[in-house]
Amino acid sequence: MSKIRLRTKFLLSLLAISAGLTAATLLIVSYSVQNRVRENIREELRNSVNTYRSFEKQREDALTKSAELIANLPNVRALMTTEDQATIQDASADIYKLSGSDLLILADRAGRVSGLRTGTSGLDRDTAQNLLRRSLDRGESRDWWFGGGRLYEVWVQPIYFGSTSQNTTIGLLVVGHEIDERAAKDFSNVASSEVAFRFGDIPIASTLAATQHTDFARQLAGNLTNLSGTPREIQLGAERYVVATVSLSPDVGPAVSLSVLKSLDKATSFLSGLNRGLIALGLLSVLAGSALVFLISHTFTRPLAGLVAGVRALETGDFSYPLESSGGDEVTEVTDAFVRMRAHMEKSQGEHKQLEERLRQAHKMEAVGRLAGGVAHDFNNLLTIIRGNSDLLMDREGSDNFHRRCVEQIQKAAGRAVSMTRQLLAFSRMQILQPRVIELNAIVVDMGKMLPRLIGEHIEYAFLPDSRLASVKADPGQIEQVILNLAVNARDAMPNGGKLTVMTLNVAMTQDEAIQRPPMTSGDYVLLSVTDTGHGMDEATKNHIFEPFFTTKAVGKGTGLGLATVYGVVKQSGGFIWVISSPGVGTTFEIYLPQVSGPVFRPDLEAQPAEIPNGSESVLVVEDEAGVRELACQFLRVKGYTVLDAGDGEEALEIASRHPGTIHLLLSDMVMPKMNGGVLAGKLKMMRPNIRVAFMSGYSEFSRGNVGNEFPDAPVLQKPFSPTSLVGIVREAMAEISPDRPVAAN
Repeated sequence: MSKIRLRTKFLLSLLAISAGLTAATLLIVSYSVQNRVRENIREELRNSVNTYRSFEKQREDALTKSAELIANLPNVRALMTTEDQATIQDASADIYKLSGSDLLILADRAGRVSGLRTGTSGLDRDTAQNLLRRSLDRGESRDWWFGGGRLYEVWVQPIYFGSTSQNTTIGLLVVGHEIDERAAKDFSNVASSEVAFRFGDIPIASTLAATQHTDFARQLAGNLTNLSGTPREIQLGAERYVVATVSLSPDVGPAVSLSVLKSLDKATSFLSGLNRGLIALGLLSVLAGSALVFLISHTFTRPLAGLVAGVRALETGDFSYPLESSGGDEVTEVTDAFVRMRAHMEKSQGEHKQLEERLRQAHKMEAVGRLAGGVAHDFNNLLTIIRGNSDLLMDREGSDNFHRRCVEQIQKAAGRAVSMTRQLLAFSRMQILQPRVIELNAIVVDMGKMLPRLIGEHIEYAFLPDSRLASVKADPGQIEQVILNLAVNARDAMPNGGKLTVMTLNVAMTQDEAIQRPPMTSGDYVLLSVTDTGHGMDEATKNHIFEPFFTTKAVGKGTGLGLATVYGVVKQSGGFIWVISSPGVGTTFEIYLPQVSGPVFRPDLEAQPAEIPNGSESVLVVEDEAGVRELACQFLRVKGYTVLDAGDGEEALEIASRHPGTIHLLLSDMVMPKMNGGVLAGKLKMMRPNIRVAFMSGYSEFSRGNVGNEFPDAPVLQKPFSPTSLVGIVREAMAEISPDRPVAAN
């Protein structure tokens, strides 16, 4: 009897716990789904607003061009020279049809309306005259007009007599697009949302139901401050909506706003059905599980308690706790399995400790790699200051031999520090590549002078070049490092001797061939293959050879970074690498680099010092590191440039807004606090459209062609830099600007 009472208590406890967990799970799921739906709706509203702004920009460009074309038509110019309102009003019908707009106005040079055409009635001549006068007084070429109960977005285009450059105005052309129910419905279909346009507190057009539209207008009446587009929830009748409202008009103009709404209740309506199904399923599971547990609990209660005691003993490190194992039921099998598992855990405890030690070592190496990359970047700034100031001292007149030798020693030490910095960056896979158009054959031939000594006399070395090999674009030093790492890897695979063969070949990769070597694509490549006759690799090893810190060598014989570095360099060079190997046969590494055309890099020509040109333009230097900024400014001032300097993006924008003259070039660091270089350049371009842009950085991800979509061709100055490289980047950025040619003020 007492046994039954115990099972009953266990069953009731199980029911209570299961019901509580089920209810909590349903609440959590429902809350999470509702929050996710809210976030999705907010994101959709933001996307809808951005879509309208993009559409508005395209329409603005189209109507602006249309207005310019119509204003330049000979018949329009001739019509405006008549200065006869009746004639202009009659002839404006054909021009209105040609414009394809909802509103067309022809006015004389003083702004008096001579011709008015609209697609609908409501806007009379006097109202149009007042609206045009208001736009002209504010100097707005694009404006919003509200008259006769209708809202228009208009563009004002001068009509010139003769060429535009003569600036002889004979009249004004106004074209407009009406915001009506059709426009609201069209945008609603695109955005899959409800849409409402307002002029101040006056509703213009909406896709909401009549009662909802009235309620919405009442809630937003007088609320002209929340026009930032931030989504918020409102209640329209019995339905909840998420709404985002943005201003479509300039700050000084009439308050025209767009509201985009999505129903939160419709988006979450599926939750009620889902909750009912989950509740039914949870209740059924609890009842069925409880009945089953009640029926079989007596067969495993006692041995299960012993098993629990054994588990608790195992938690304290006791591997010899006695366990009862009799019978053939599932609990007995679990007990026997636990005994075997316990014995295996005791045996493998030492192995687990070793694995934990290796994991700690891997984490340590990862942290060291990150630290090395960060230290190397900061050290680049210091080296820039050291090398730059030593260059200034070297160029200083009147220095005696003793001081010149001291400066030379500083430069040599800085050069060695630069080399160490590059090694740190290579270790952390943040190295900055300097791609050049190179010939692989020439690099392999130069490497061939040292490879035989590196691999040893017991290994035969052969180079099989393609006499008509195409050029590739890569960093020569990094390609040499790739060949060196592969040669060392091959040497270690042939401890008893063998043959190392390096081959180059032009390859035209077809689509079918590229599929066999994912993720390659079809095209023309230069193949660099390195083959050895060593012990080879199995499939499991080949799947991990490019992973950092993976190595098959004995402890202390390799770091596992060699092939990881090879893979990183090849990928950064736009190429692909493929491995062919099997145990006992040897290994072939195939490196495919895209073929390129252009003048081939010649180190002897590159090494010749170039004369640093002088300049007279104005340069805005933005750098958060004070020493680097002062050095760059000093270099430029010595060469005749007018220099403005700022410590961050906000200070640079303030200087640009206050500077009365022309700023020819922005030279900005890419990574700065408050605002990065790309964002700063975009904002300055809006303030001063003719300004040129150049960047400087110590990070590999900001190389040329990778500084953002807005400035793909902007030159990038890598740190540390010299006076020659700094002025060279400045001249490159301003290549189309000549000191003797006038430049439009920015």
